[in-house]
Amino acid sequence: MKEIKMEVLSKKNIFITGITGFTGVHLEKHLLEEGFEVYGTTTNSNSNNPSHIVCDILKEDDLYNALKIIKPDYIIHLAAISFVASTNKQNIYNVNIFGTINLLNAINKLDYIPNKILIASSAAVYGNVEGELKESMCPQPVNHYGNSKLVMENMTKAYFTKQNIIITRPFNYTGIGQKSHFLIPKIISHFIDKKKEIALGNMDVYREFNDVDYVIECYKRLLFSNLKSETINVCSGKTVNIKQIIKIMDETVGYNINVNINPEFIRKNEIKMLRGSCKKLETVIGDLANNYNIENTLKKIYSEKK
Repeated sequence: MKEIKMEVLSKKNIFITGITGFTGVHLEKHLLEEGFEVYGTTTNSNSNNPSHIVCDILKEDDLYNALKIIKPDYIIHLAAISFVASTNKQNIYNVNIFGTINLLNAINKLDYIPNKILIASSAAVYGNVEGELKESMCPQPVNHYGNSKLVMENMTKAYFTKQNIIITRPFNYTGIGQKSHFLIPKIISHFIDKKKEIALGNMDVYREFNDVDYVIECYKRLLFSNLKSETINVCSGKTVNIKQIIKIMDETVGYNINVNINPEFIRKNEIKMLRGSCKKLETVIGDLANNYNIENTLKKIYSEKK
């Protein structure tokens, strides 16, 4: 693990696991702009950022050694295997479950209790359930990713009496820097490359595709809220289907792409609409969702990539 400079730290220290991941990059930038002292873990051994600590979250001692020096007031746990189609199933469970347990055990060893710990789970715990998904529903994950997150949630609840924890269930979101194997970057990359065709799955399903900036704003407000020992959706309740996304991109770029339906991309018994209930979220941080829309999100990503 890299040596951390022993400097006088601000009273609002924030520690982010997975700080160099898609969400972590956006979150770090946002928090730094607001004047917070931000540190985090990375697996990039070539990192030259002194605030980024090379750390294996599967090693509890690595996490503890970083935390005891930084002494963060707030912790956001993002490090995870987030790609549902990942072929290494064992790694999904190891990182998503045992990485989280290692972090919570390391925090328990500190000589103080952080003000708040935000643990990122996923809406994938709900599984394929039609309609509006509420926190009170019984989770029914249908893949290894969703199941790993549900097990992680259940294990985390055992620490509720010892630490100030919020578990978040973010719904689909996208933004600048998301890897190209995710749906929205895949679509936009095809338009940037001026490809005439794209292979997609079911075009008639409705899902949330929120802006990463919305998600990190929700995370920040939840971090400084009074909420603890709770599980909460991070969603907008606004859905869009792939046809609408293609149409927006057709109009933005100025040409129509031909969509080929690939049967391999279509899931059996796929639910037509999945969206989250925002009621609990809005009671804690207010209604922020209307500040963001899919058109602006798509245009931002396209402008950055082209």
